[in-house]
Amino acid sequence: MVSFKALFVVVSTALGALAAPGNLTTRAGTPSAEGTHDGFFYSWWTDNGAQATYTNGAKGQYSIQWGNGGNLVGGKGWNPGNANRVISYTGTYSYVGNSYLAVYGWTRSPLIEYYIVENFGTYNPSSGATNKGSVTVDGAVYDILVSTRTNQPSIDGTQTFQQFWSVRREKRTGGTVDVGAHFRAWANAGLQLGTSHYYQIVACEGYFSTGSCSITVSEGGSSGTTTATTSTTTTTSQPTTTTAPGTNCAAKWGQCGGQGFTGATCCESGSTCTVGNQWYSQCL
Repeated sequence: MVSFKALFVVVSTALGALAAPGNLTTRAGTPSAEGTHDGFFYSWWTDNGAQATYTNGAKGQYSIQWGNGGNLVGGKGWNPGNANRVISYTGTYSYVGNSYLAVYGWTRSPLIEYYIVENFGTYNPSSGATNKGSVTVDGAVYDILVSTRTNQPSIDGTQTFQQFWSVRREKRTGGTVDVGAHFRAWANAGLQLGTSHYYQIVACEGYFSTGSCSITVSEGGSSGTTTATTSTTTTTSQPTTTTAPGTNCAAKWGQCGGQGFTGATCCESGSTCTVGNQWYSQCL
């Protein structure tokens, strides 16, 4: 829910991204809340650093207006989330600065925050997270990424957790999102969501920016599942083979461990299996 803070610190520590600036002024606006409205779940969170207003409309419609300062995210959808849901959305989205329009949700066991980013402002999250490949879904290419939040706010209080990302290369505001295709692509890239889904919404997020959005969400639509290419492509910095020729060990740069990983756990001569995090170890 405060993703910009985690990603900006990679780009510029001067932004103080992992902690809100000490001189943030609390501003009036819609207080943080979540619940159900007219058949849809809604979630709205703000650090009160911006003058921001969240409004629930009929059925799956909502709108947000925000001024510069602080972090905020809100939207409508469903609780619990669904690994096979196809989401349609329409509306308007405008911004000056850093912002996202995304399918947004959480899982538990393990705790994971995830984004399927459809549109974004001046900061592209793919520049500040670890690239895990790409996938073609609903006729467009999305970059797959992972990042880690350490001792940061979550649905379960202050926690350390991973964020999974699909970031659309060609921005859009409106269309159909095959959520299941993205989840399968993440799994193919070694990114396993939790077994318990919390909410799953189409959200607008702002971080020290100004903007507005008016979005209507619905379930179903023309899914790209049957035509989507859900296999991931490796980044150019790593070879496509993960097993060294003539051995049963992973080649240099290959994966050699992590929660749920079933491949080789040793590395070819000259490289060492190095733990990156709970979910991923690599031959370096």
